[in-house]
Amino acid sequence: MAHPIEDVTPDAIGAATTAQLDAGIDAWLHLAEALREPELLAQVRAAGEALVSSLAAGGKVLVAGNGGSAAIASHVAAEFIGKCIHDRAPLPAVNLAESLSSITAIGNDYGYEHVFDRGVRALARPGDVYVAMSTSGRSANIVQSVATAREMGVTTIAMTGLGGEHLRDAVDHLLVVPSVQTPRIQEVHMLWAHAWCEAVDVLSLRS
Repeated sequence: MAHPIEDVTPDAIGAATTAQLDAGIDAWLHLAEALREPELLAQVRAAGEALVSSLAAGGKVLVAGNGGSAAIASHVAAEFIGKCIHDRAPLPAVNLAESLSSITAIGNDYGYEHVFDRGVRALARPGDVYVAMSTSGRSANIVQSVATAREMGVTTIAMTGLGGEHLRDAVDHLLVVPSVQTPRIQEVHMLWAHAWCEAVDVLSLRS
């Protein structure tokens, strides 16, 4: 069986790449304005304040997501344990999607909807922060895990896209990217997380 792009010409590749890049830039031009909407900025700030306050008080950050969001979760945890822009002491952060062994074992034994829930139960403590990412807001394992985290006294932050508004009463902080395009939603999630990580690094210079 031929590879689906085996016979594609260089001109076609260039045209497709340019078209998608232009579309992405156009989407970001729109998002750049939408992301400055005062209510949304206030929500992102409040979530960031909760996260940084937890770390300052000795808490830890747990992060989780599926697919591309799992990769973002890994990136975010690494920024806290390592650094983002300035050298500082490491901070406790865990990506619940990191361990393939845990995810497959829990999924096999308890069901995929519990792959993050079990991690929350094992690692979270009152005063910690759980950042759950789902572009749709409907991933069963995210919905289950934020419910568990809230029951345990963990501050919950959900990052999602349009359509995820149903989580508003299920979490402490709901951040909705004003888009239905998965790549753009994930890019904004990374933008918000980077803002928090950079804030931690800047604040560490004052201590």
